This record gives sequence, C-alpha cells and structure tokens, in this order.
Amino acid sequence: MDTTHLGRAYRDLTAAASAIGEAALPAARRADVDWTLAHVALSDEMLATAAERLLAGEPVTVDNRTAMDETVIAGLIARTSHAERVALVRRNGAAFVGLVRRIPAETAEGPVDLHVFDRAGRQVADERMPWGRIVRMRAEEHLPGHAARLAAIRDAASATRP
Repeated sequence: MDTTHLGRAYRDLTAAASAIGEAALPAARRADVDWTLAHVALSDEMLATAAERLLAGEPVTVDNRTAMDETVIAGLIARTSHAERVALVRRNGAAFVGLVRRIPAETAEGPVDLHVFDRAGRQVADERMPWGRIVRMRAEEHLPGHAARLAAIRDAASATRP
C-alpha cells in the first residue's frame, strides 16, 4: 500500500507534539496532550497487530477499546514523560507504516471487522469495511485531527510566552 499520506500524518502529529514539549500549560490542555499521545500510541499498537494478522492471511478485527480505556491511558501517562510519549508515537507509527507498506493493494481491499468505542466506552461503530479505508481514515482524518488540536495548543502556548 502507498503510505505517503500516512507517513506525513505521523510527521505532522509528532512535530506538533514535540514543539509543545514540557511547556507549562493549563492543566486541561496538558491532560489533552497527554491523553492524545497515549491514545495514538495505543491505537498504533492495535493497528499494527491487525496489519500483521492481515499479512498472515488471518481474520482481522480492529477494536479500539483498549486505546480508549481511561485506566490503560492513565497508566501509560503515569509511567512516561511527554518526550517518551512522543517517541512512542513515533516508534509505533513507524512500525505501523512499515507493515502497511507491505500489504498488497488487493489485500487492502479485503474487509475487516471494525469496532469503535468513544471515550465514555460507548460503541459508536460496528461494521465491516476494507482495510484500505481504515488506513485512509487514519491518514486523512484521525491523525490530522489530533495534529491540528496539538498544533492549536502549541500555538496558544507560544502566544502566552514572553
């Protein structure tokens, strides 16, 4: 599969997160940054596992429940620094991109089961869709949305610095 857009989305996300660094932020904004990076890192692990299964010719289910679980996310945040979370997103994203790059186009059109949960634990999607569509949504919607939010936090923090 072509990973041009996916790779760019990860670069944009990690650039915005890196620029925030350990800057003093209002508690709610810092919590949003921390949550976002933990969520993306956990999502990447889940998606990499799904990509490995797809490459092995096994049935694939994408279920983001763990990547939305407050306890799991809080644990990751508690044991890592901001810089470590950015590095984790960079590393997990690179692993995912590398796996996606190996997936043949015809395999990418095969359906996978998708179960999506929101932050409150409610299921918001339960469907089958082509793997390629899931990857495109990640590259064109999911990651850019997180990157834009992090960039806005970065810009607001820069505007308040003397």
